[in-house]
Amino acid sequence: MSKILDRRSAYCVCYDTKSNEHALGVLGTCRLSGLRTDKDAREEAQTEKLDIPTASTAPAVVTAVRVLDALAAFHGSATLDQLTRAIDEPRSSVHRILNTLVESELVQRLGQRGGYRMGPKVMSWGSAFLRAVNVIDEFKVVAPPIVARINETMQLAVLDWPDVVFVAYVDSQRPVRLVTEVGRRLPAHATAVGKALLAFSGVSAVERYRNQELRRLTPRTVGSVEELERQLVKARRRGWAEASEESSENLSCLAAPVRGHDGVVVAAMTICVPEPSLRLSYRQALGRELLNACRALSHQIGADEPCEAGVFRGPAMTRTAGGLR
Repeated sequence: MSKILDRRSAYCVCYDTKSNEHALGVLGTCRLSGLRTDKDAREEAQTEKLDIPTASTAPAVVTAVRVLDALAAFHGSATLDQLTRAIDEPRSSVHRILNTLVESELVQRLGQRGGYRMGPKVMSWGSAFLRAVNVIDEFKVVAPPIVARINETMQLAVLDWPDVVFVAYVDSQRPVRLVTEVGRRLPAHATAVGKALLAFSGVSAVERYRNQELRRLTPRTVGSVEELERQLVKARRRGWAEASEESSENLSCLAAPVRGHDGVVVAAMTICVPEPSLRLSYRQALGRELLNACRALSHQIGADEPCEAGVFRGPAMTRTAGGLR
């Protein structure tokens, strides 16, 4: 048993290395600034149990949120006992909180013994969130720190069949970089961002391009539906698509989908490098950055499970004058 003294409040936190549990021991009733009561200790013990980093939070509210999170995880209804086990709190406390949530229409009671489910007010709150959120605004929050780190241009695009339309971008600081603009259009099949949107649209390339010509923009633009479909299958498998010199010479791009609150792809984010091709290690490093960025943006606009493919994990990239290597 080891002790750590919190000098801000002059009480010790005892950590039991065998049981992985904490206990509070009040050093008398004194604090460095004023008196400290037993009630203070109990409240702070409860806060620590809930893994809340600050004493300014209200434990009852935190527990209510945990009840709602647990109820949502059941994807239907749950009984009092199931919820009590899920959040590991006293049954009487969970019951009182559920009664309050029922009165507030955040939870519905299904008969006397039928359990509980999410209430109608949750939907109105969700709708309010969706009205307030904007994927372009959130992109402008998510992308800049990534661009600052990797020093490559990032863009956001949407599908306007048979083209993609770029709706936002953040420039790198490279002396030689992609020149882009909001409203720019390119054929979907000739871009990484278009391939990402097509790959996760749920419609095969054969169906999409049955009566559509694959127009070539460069000698390296994909020229057959069969080859495009192979690329889309590969994109679905690893989570991101790529294009090297397909829309413009000396330009390589990676792109991944952004999902909305219902899991449907609403846009795609792309990283563009002014080089004809990318080394495998650099391409994989950018893939990690891209997938994590798309996951963050999807989360910001309400997606529960934004990444269909696994997120790449590996060492952080190091920025150089020419970008990340």
